[in-house]
Amino acid sequence: MKRLVRMMLSRTSLILLLLLAQIFLFLAIIGWISQYKYLNTVFYGISVLIVIYLITKDENPEYKLTWIIPILIFPLFGGLFYLLYRQRNIGKKVLARHYAIDDQRNAYVSSLDQHLKTKNMNYLYNLSWPTYIHTKTEFLASGEEMFESLIKDLKKAEKYILMEFFIINKGVMWDQILEVLKEKASQGVEIKIIYDDFGSSTLPYRYAKKLHSYGIEAINFNPMRLHLNFAMNYRDHRKIVVIDGKTAYTGGINIGDEYINLIQPFGHWQDAGIKIEGDAVWSLIIGFLENWSFSSRKTIDYTPYRTETKDETDGYITPFTDTPLDQETTTKNIYLSLISEAQKSIYITTPYLIIDNELLTALKYAAKSGVDVKIVIPYIPDKRIIFMVTESYVPELMACGVNVYRYKPGFIHSKMMIVDEKRALIGTANLDFRSLYLHFENSVYLEKTKSIDDMVVFFNQIVQKSIFIKNFGKRNILYRMVQILLRGFSSLM
Repeated sequence: MKRLVRMMLSRTSLILLLLLAQIFLFLAIIGWISQYKYLNTVFYGISVLIVIYLITKDENPEYKLTWIIPILIFPLFGGLFYLLYRQRNIGKKVLARHYAIDDQRNAYVSSLDQHLKTKNMNYLYNLSWPTYIHTKTEFLASGEEMFESLIKDLKKAEKYILMEFFIINKGVMWDQILEVLKEKASQGVEIKIIYDDFGSSTLPYRYAKKLHSYGIEAINFNPMRLHLNFAMNYRDHRKIVVIDGKTAYTGGINIGDEYINLIQPFGHWQDAGIKIEGDAVWSLIIGFLENWSFSSRKTIDYTPYRTETKDETDGYITPFTDTPLDQETTTKNIYLSLISEAQKSIYITTPYLIIDNELLTALKYAAKSGVDVKIVIPYIPDKRIIFMVTESYVPELMACGVNVYRYKPGFIHSKMMIVDEKRALIGTANLDFRSLYLHFENSVYLEKTKSIDDMVVFFNQIVQKSIFIKNFGKRNILYRMVQILLRGFSSLM
């Protein structure tokens, strides 16, 4: 009950109510305009032109249909609504700032020795994300495990701490981390934090100023506004911690008590992460500083954050970030490449399974080709509507031989794909449209590392705790109709 009250009284709920009022006002204005014949004709014409534009636009087909269908159903206001709230309604200055920062990356990595072995490594290198060998990786099989390790390493910080999270919620986890950060700040350690304004909406208004009072620099990414704009969908879903340029963490774990199972609103919360030590930390430093520079609108020299290391070689490691502001769906392309390369097995854990036709076709083709495809999704969903859409994909995948499991103890939040037990991707990106098209994400591509063996063991243990789906049982007609409707708008979920 308390959780519901807090949610209803939160800043996010207030903004959503105001945005809903804005939509109703927009519809009322359109209703008034509809009284005038000539204005009607103009708006109908705008809608027709936009539909033609969308048909010819080089864009994901699902996104096109998501706009085309409502525009055709409501031609009077559909076109105008698209012009005001379309996906890439981003100012040219903002995009120019992003591209300028993105272009700088090559200067910081072009001189690094490369150990390119596969097309995935070459692809990421061409985006200025190099592959490293002098790096040690450690797979962390739970939020509790990552939290314990993170606290120990934060206490060792001597120079700087960089932190970027989608969610920071007050509670035991954040209280313990904040106490360490305050102590380190008092010792002269530089601390920078980026938190997403929507994901961390339970934090007090202007919480960044509070952190500043502790000697901690902080930015709330993409602050929520009262004006309805599709740019508000662009959220910082990354999870990055870098300590002194020597150690880094990433994965699915945010900062909140549910991630370490101190509270269990959705049963047992199963997550996973990875710890990196060595040369590959440099790419996560760059990824963080790029977002800091973009958000603060300040030019930063990355060089002082570089630390020379002499760690052992443990396979090939390629950390990278992904952004919705360019035309490169980097994470999705790596997912597709991994699926297409699979000869024996594909193991996936994901909290959401809302995929486009390309990924759906690739997974079905792999299963039909004899590849052992296993996917684990939650048993207890955190968002019922989203799970209804996830559920709609399962019968189609099962019919082609994909084995789908539901994590019986509760909610699985880890995001990873393992192929042939030799290559893997782990990070922050879900298998859904938001992560692959709308969110700022980060991942680590791995080949032949010891941590992949641990990931395989972890996956097999998760499967043992999960229920194999033979069928979802019969759904009534109304339920299936709602699923079909929701899936039609899945590209916006």
